Amino acid sequence: MKRLIFILPALMLISCNPKNDYKTILLKATGTVEIAPDEASIIINASCTDRDINQAKACLIEITSGLNENLSEFGIQKEDILTTNVNLNKEYSWINNSEVFNGYRASTTTSVRVRNLNNLDELYSTLLGNDKLSIGSLTYGHSKMDSINNLAYIKALESANKTADQILDQLPEKNKSIVQVSNLEIEKSDSRLNLKYERLAENESIDKSSLTINLGNVVAVQQLFVEYKIY
Repeated sequence: MKRLIFILPALMLISCNPKNDYKTILLKATGTVEIAPDEASIIINASCTDRDINQAKACLIEITSGLNENLSEFGIQKEDILTTNVNLNKEYSWINNSEVFNGYRASTTTSVRVRNLNNLDELYSTLLGNDKLSIGSLTYGHSKMDSINNLAYIKALESANKTADQILDQLPEKNKSIVQVSNLEIEKSDSRLNLKYERLAENESIDKSSLTINLGNVVAVQQLFVEYKIY
């Protein structure tokens, strides 16, 4: 068995199967795509507290109706307004070592998808100016995120192929063929017995489902494990 030590943030192994007389390399590669966002999401919270439960409900209905009217004025379609949470609870305060009933608290959380970013500044300012609303997180995204993630996978595969070629430049073997590809860590192939491998130093820890904003861009990151037969 021969072992290669290759310093890069990737998982790499090389093994030899006496029966089939071939070696394999397993690499972990990362693909990254940055693109300007074309949509955004805003989380909006609204609440009312009243000792009369019906008044609390009526107050919340008035606030949410006004919110929907404002969103409509900015061209937000009904299908882009999603109520994610509705609560009606009793609210208490702790005063002089005892609970004091404040009233009934009616609240709702709404997620709004903004497809026209040209309206975002004015819309956000309007929402912030409404003291009956509490504005949560503002996140950016892209309407074609599936295609962007697919491109990130392609870039990951291209990176793995390039690294494999660089490794082959240092080996007697000069040819490679892909045995398997996965976005999950690959187990050893059935054709190889008692495979031993070494995990190289690795500091990166990436949540694939996650999206971040970097200098105004949406960043899609995907990882692939690629196993090569070299000969």
